[in-house]
Amino acid sequence: MARRSDGRRSELGRLYLYLGRGQQRLAGPPQTLTGTHPYGRFAAAIASLGDLDKDGFGETEAEERGWMFTSLLSPDVAVGAPQGGDSGSGQVFIFRGQSEGLAPVPTQLLNSPFPGPAAFGFALRGATDLDGNGYADLLVGAYGAAKVAVYQGLPVVVARTQLSVPDGLNPEILDCVLPDSSVRVSWGRRS
Repeated sequence: MARRSDGRRSELGRLYLYLGRGQQRLAGPPQTLTGTHPYGRFAAAIASLGDLDKDGFGETEAEERGWMFTSLLSPDVAVGAPQGGDSGSGQVFIFRGQSEGLAPVPTQLLNSPFPGPAAFGFALRGATDLDGNGYADLLVGAYGAAKVAVYQGLPVVVARTQLSVPDGLNPEILDCVLPDSSVRVSWGRRS
């Protein structure tokens, strides 16, 4: 509960995340994430998304008898606020997993695609590949609209560039051929 400007209380919703490490006891104080909209019911539904962004946090390590076992690192997580948003029709917050819990700020915010009091985010199901493309999808229930929204996981592209200059290039020779190729390289200096 949070106090409004008129002194009355309003329900924002709060998620408490306790980190466990294997068979050890839960350690330290919990990480807390608090909703932003009064009466939004933040954290009414929570779903693991596995390693949605393929950054190595929460990736699946083994599969045995139909059960999925995840790494000790925090997975990416979807958090529902079924009465959140300016219209009150619901929102879902996507938080990235990291070594010590969840990122404190959501990386993505899904607003209800349904009009009215849809309760979008009342039920969540993640870490399931519905379309067989190798990426987890997210199902978001909106019981007020009697509908389900499906968000398909798509590839994440990470581009890295590297420039390497072979030892065979002599800056004193302004026009030369790269070793073991017929590629001609030339450059000049400006005065």
